Amino acid sequence: MIFEPNNIISRIEWCRLQQQFPSVTREEREGWRAEEAGLVDALFDRDRTAFIRAEHPSQLTRYQRGFEDGQGLLSFQQVNLRWHDTYGGVGLSPLTALAQGPRRPVQTPPPVPIES
Repeated sequence: MIFEPNNIISRIEWCRLQQQFPSVTREEREGWRAEEAGLVDALFDRDRTAFIRAEHPSQLTRYQRGFEDGQGLLSFQQVNLRWHDTYGGVGLSPLTALAQGPRRPVQTPPPVPIES
């Protein structure tokens, strides 16, 4: 099975992009950096919560957000890959199907004539 963590890598890139805006304050930049660190740690399956708590307590919440979101993104990716391997990519994965919600018929309004 090929493991492609595209969602978490996109999220890491998003955190890096947010740090580059000139309007971002120093505190916001540190928050984005902590969230990025949490995502990277989730990707490499390491937990540095104790270190962040001791060395950077003001950034603990953002680090935990990144770490927990990263774990969730990786779990979602693994479920989708297993579904794809099991069913050969036919149909939606159970999580994707749930996210789309119930399907209702689309009712489009009749065309409106345009007078020139």
